[in-house]
Amino acid sequence: MQQLTAIERRDYINNVLIPWFKPLIEQPIYSCIYNDNLEVVICTQKSAQGLGFSQWEEVVGLGYKQSSELARKICGDKYTDENQQEIIKYAQLILDLQAKVFQERQVVTFFDLLPYNSTFQSHIVIYTPIFHPNGEVVALQSFSHESKFFGFQEHFFKMASEPLAKEYPLHKDLSRREQEIMFLLANGLSQEQIAKTLSLSRSTIASIIANQLSEKFNIPGANTQLLSKIAIEAGYFQYIPESLYRPFVVSLLPE
Repeated sequence: MQQLTAIERRDYINNVLIPWFKPLIEQPIYSCIYNDNLEVVICTQKSAQGLGFSQWEEVVGLGYKQSSELARKICGDKYTDENQQEIIKYAQLILDLQAKVFQERQVVTFFDLLPYNSTFQSHIVIYTPIFHPNGEVVALQSFSHESKFFGFQEHFFKMASEPLAKEYPLHKDLSRREQEIMFLLANGLSQEQIAKTLSLSRSTIASIIANQLSEKFNIPGANTQLLSKIAIEAGYFQYIPESLYRPFVVSLLPE
């Protein structure tokens, strides 16, 4: 198979893919097309607004290589020098997943979690390769839809509007890592999901729960289920730790 030149790839995107995509722009869906430089060539209006832009044309030419600009749109006044490195790390994870689509010619799926207005919006994102008639991958298309990664959101909303049956005061002596784990437990995540979210091993999460949090909350043994119940009843789901106020990715690819 003779490889396409850069001009041939660009012409195929401009003359075939973009005209094909244009009827989708005003549809109520999240979708973008990226070229092999991992830059947006076209997207829906809903996708642009979801990233903090007014018009889809503003997104054209951008990608996760320009992580600072996108992060400022996504995080607003929560974007600080302190979380800049975490945001760069997040962007690199996205770039790695996009590159995998081109290199391995495969579909990639992941959770994309974005902090807005003191809550998380979570989406399932699918990257699918777009093939030229000669079999070469010339672009990728993203599709996403809102998900319930934090599994009990409706339950939380109901609880927040009613008196708690049993109140546990928010613990004053938790470390940053312990606060993160309590927040994620309260949002229904398992130890494995917490480990992926915090880029730690599951054994590390289990150790913190067993040796630190269980003691602070007077729980006999390493009872994660009981600790999750305490975290929910205490309202930890309502308080996003500052250290988690950043976008992050949980890949669904097999290890």
